[in-house]
Amino acid sequence: MDNAISNVKNKSYKSFIIRIVISLVGVSLVGFGLAFNSAGALGNDPVAVLYDGARNMLGLQPEKLGLVTNLVNFILLAMVFIFGRRYINIGTFIYALPMGNFVSIGFKFYESLNITSSLGGRILTSFCGCSMLFLGIGIFIAVNIGMDPVTGVIMVLRDKINAQYKIAKIICDVISLLLGFTLGGKIGVVTVIAACIAGPIIQKISEVFDKTILKKMNLSKLVVE
Repeated sequence: MDNAISNVKNKSYKSFIIRIVISLVGVSLVGFGLAFNSAGALGNDPVAVLYDGARNMLGLQPEKLGLVTNLVNFILLAMVFIFGRRYINIGTFIYALPMGNFVSIGFKFYESLNITSSLGGRILTSFCGCSMLFLGIGIFIAVNIGMDPVTGVIMVLRDKINAQYKIAKIICDVISLLLGFTLGGKIGVVTVIAACIAGPIIQKISEVFDKTILKKMNLSKLVVE
């Protein structure tokens, strides 16, 4: 009996570690996506516009976006801690703490590729950025290890105004977009594309990743408390 309990605990621990590793892969893709979108200079998604606006307000170069991303995420994390502590869990820290570093590494990776700064090169860069961003978020959601700081803020707002999640998300996106733009964040065609297609694509990626990769690894139905 003791051996059976020990085996279950070891299996759960192993699954938990695997989920953390996979979630970090997703976070790294998000960071790389943010870096590529910034380098492409064709606009950012609403939250990234806020990051970029904060960077501009602080007078920092685009390569410092990772540092600012960490700063903004820590502020959002503090807000969630104050107003909705129950939404903070290990996934929140896995997403928030290394994000800035992954953005910085993403910029260095982009520079190593020597992609032309022509319109075609910028379109390619932004396409790669959006692809990595959507894929990374989809993977993080599928792993089901917790909420990122932005989602935590959305959930807090949802509770405060007693509305549906989608309403709270729209409000947060609009606020992020307006505030980021006011501070000097870049808005462009990528911003429009992200607003129109990001949700459905991310949801589809999450579902497919869960039903294929995670299912084969026997992680599809595991819920980490």
